[in-house]
Amino acid sequence: MLSSTAEKLYWACRYIERAEMTSRLLDVAYRISLTNNKENKNDEWESILLSTAVKEEYLFKNSKINQRRVEKFLFFEESNKSSIKNCVRFTRENFRMVRNRITREVWDVINSTYQELQDISSGRYKSSEIPNLCSWIKQKSSMLKGAIISTQLSSDSYDFMNLGYYLERADNIIRFIDVKNFISPINDKEKENNDYQWGILLRTLAAYTQFRLSYGVNMSQDKIAHFLIFNNTNPRSLFYSLENAKIHLKNLSSFYNLQSGAFSTSRKIISKLSDLTVKEIFDNGFNDFLAQYSDDINNLHIKIRNSYFGGVYNVFED
Repeated sequence: MLSSTAEKLYWACRYIERAEMTSRLLDVAYRISLTNNKENKNDEWESILLSTAVKEEYLFKNSKINQRRVEKFLFFEESNKSSIKNCVRFTRENFRMVRNRITREVWDVINSTYQELQDISSGRYKSSEIPNLCSWIKQKSSMLKGAIISTQLSSDSYDFMNLGYYLERADNIIRFIDVKNFISPINDKEKENNDYQWGILLRTLAAYTQFRLSYGVNMSQDKIAHFLIFNNTNPRSLFYSLENAKIHLKNLSSFYNLQSGAFSTSRKIISKLSDLTVKEIFDNGFNDFLAQYSDDINNLHIKIRNSYFGGVYNVFED
């Protein structure tokens, strides 16, 4: 496979996963905003801009942070490369350039999603419609993932696509936790409101029922942190995402009969994470943990790029 083909498959799936997670971030911010007090009126919207690393870009175009403008910027804004609309466009464009590597079912899902999204105008929607728009994006993303799993050959193409999915998911779960931590820090004493916001986060991740099945009906910050970071049966946990990225890197090493630096790096990250406990994370600083693993994931991406993509960035990536 050409390195440029591998890179496009990888980025196509990173972009659609990013679109889905941005929709989940918008959804959780919208729901938290319904219960937040007036003193912290825009905290949830500022936290999303920080977590998606577009706050400076947003403030360059807007004088202040408010719900309507943030929604539009993250969903529709053409100049924001990480907006949901652009992520869908980039996914389609990357897949279009490697049509011989994907099935018709995969192409039909992303092409129809792109076409339908063109009919949604940023000027005609209401903020109350954000949950429905986000739900639609999540549904389309799940359909694309299902098409890949059920129709693609289990070849190197499949591994590069899933590598993109899981690395983006690992990065995004850290951003997701960071949004909650920004609005209501881990050591917040207002337990009732804090637990309610954790519950919203779990529901937005479609993980509330799964959490109760694993840990019982009583919520605590320790349990939720363990579920989102360490639980190896939760498909959106940090450990699960990194472990599956490692598996696909191992598959690629076997396929090409050459162990990559990326595979070695993934093993080290998993090993380091396995040695931690929730208590150690809280004692040493939750923000420091999030920042450290965000850096580790970015370094793993660089290793993947250098190992398989010839050191050349994707055409849509700065």
